[in-house]
Amino acid sequence: MAYNSDFQEQGQYDQEEFAMRMPVKSHLQRLDVNGFINRQMDELDLAKKEKEQLRNNLIELSQITSDSFDDSNKYLNEEYRRLMQEFHEQNALQLEQHQFLKQQVDQINQDRIKLEQNTIVLENRIQDSEKELGFV
Repeated sequence: MAYNSDFQEQGQYDQEEFAMRMPVKSHLQRLDVNGFINRQMDELDLAKKEKEQLRNNLIELSQITSDSFDDSNKYLNEEYRRLMQEFHEQNALQLEQHQFLKQQVDQINQDRIKLEQNTIVLENRIQDSEKELGFV
């Protein structure tokens, strides 16, 4: 067993020594680091471009949303003002009509009272006339 562990340690030492003596280019080619690094750099560039595109999209959507909100808010405010003005106009018109109708009712009540009074006066005259003529 001691022989196997010594051999393994020596094999590991030989690989490390071989690796240390190998030129850096060979290392890079052996590990395909250049290809890996290039792929990673390409992916990084794509991620940066995608991030920038997403940022631009976010800014654009934010602006569109803001504009849409402003337009909606402006429309709602104008509609509110229009409805309030219409309400006040209708309210004023109803108050005028109410006043007019109240005056008409008061006038009709006065006319009714006068008619009742005239009716009483006429009934009294009729009774007096009947007494004078002897119908009663």
